Amino acid sequence: DDKRLPIGKVLPFYGRHDSSLQLSKQLEWEFESKATVWTEIISQKILNQSTFLSMLNYDEKADSLIKLHETLETFDPTNREGHAARIYFNQLFGNDFTREQENDINSGLNYGYTLLLSVFARELVKSGCMTQFGLKHSNQFNDFNFASDLMEPFRPLVDQIVYEKRNEDFQVIKRSLFEMFIKQFDYNNQHMFLTNIASDYTKKIVKVLNEEREGVPEFRI
Repeated sequence: DDKRLPIGKVLPFYGRHDSSLQLSKQLEWEFESKATVWTEIISQKILNQSTFLSMLNYDEKADSLIKLHETLETFDPTNREGHAARIYFNQLFGNDFTREQENDINSGLNYGYTLLLSVFARELVKSGCMTQFGLKHSNQFNDFNFASDLMEPFRPLVDQIVYEKRNEDFQVIKRSLFEMFIKQFDYNNQHMFLTNIASDYTKKIVKVLNEEREGVPEFRI
């Protein structure tokens, strides 16, 4: 589009042989279960943001995020996630920075997040789920609310690359973002590519919501 972001995805109507069965399960997921899973996902996101700040020796702000994390409640009624994001981005890109500005940093962040969204949308379809029905995301104009929920702990991977290239033009940032898919990351006591991690993470989240397993998988940077 005019912001050089992808505007199309190709997704099959039937991602697996028993999609109808999985769709019926998804529509019956309990509110409490969705709330618990979403809160754990957001918990991981805030912890990863704090870890990244610590890696940059911004220890005071990293501790501030830890304190917000410690008071995180189910479904985050006090918006700890939003407070953490404000501290996090202002430390990375300056006190005057907002996510609404039109600049190369935000273009890079948006592009990188769109790449993540694509990966998780694909995995959800492969798991037989509807991407429109999120755990907390419920934007009527977002066809990928569920993928928006699941990608949250992985956003700092994009943030790291954009921060490293923060003084470069968007085209340089854009090319660098594809490094996410050639690196390996620690997950489940293994070194794995991001696409494989996303696949396993998504499958396990769906199984938790289906009450087929206990425990939300963890991704930490």
